[in-house]
Amino acid sequence: PVVAAPMFLISGPKLVKACCINGVVGTFPALNHRETEGFDSWLTEIEEDLEAFEKETGKKAAPYGVNLIVHHTNPRVEADLEVCIKHKVPIIITSLGAVAGLVDKVHAYGGLVFHDVINKRHAEKAIEAGVDGLICVCAGAGGHGGLLHPVPFIKEIRSMFDGIILLSGCLSDGADVASALQMGADFAYLGTRFINVSESR
Repeated sequence: PVVAAPMFLISGPKLVKACCINGVVGTFPALNHRETEGFDSWLTEIEEDLEAFEKETGKKAAPYGVNLIVHHTNPRVEADLEVCIKHKVPIIITSLGAVAGLVDKVHAYGGLVFHDVINKRHAEKAIEAGVDGLICVCAGAGGHGGLLHPVPFIKEIRSMFDGIILLSGCLSDGADVASALQMGADFAYLGTRFINVSESR
């Protein structure tokens, strides 16, 4: 029950594929490729290689996901979203804004949307936008890290949301994953653990 978090400059096709063939949801930020055209080619590479793995082994790879920064300062968000729709990316992770229109477009092809939240208000807005999952970004998480303690935050979110809950913040090993599940999360969201692997960019 692990998602390899999308890390700026670190996550790319090699890491995503290695995660997915080993049962971990692999993700990466669209902006890790400097151009939308190249981002499109990365998705093609991931899909072709995971399909080949499944044909060769008879095993099912875990799904992959793409992180989209939906803030108005990202000039590529619409173009990158269109590429995601074209490829029917299984999981879209949105950051810095919960946008109902985007959620609807992803749902139209059967994809899921998970959204980063650092407090109750963010969660309420994301739930209102119709997301499928909330990533509780707690104290110690990378990126735009939250400040809340995971135990009360997960409990509060679970009381208002019956969708998928992911926990982020200083999770690194199996004991941490087990703790996240015990707290009420469905998935543990790990980033730092994947920085120093050979597939890291």
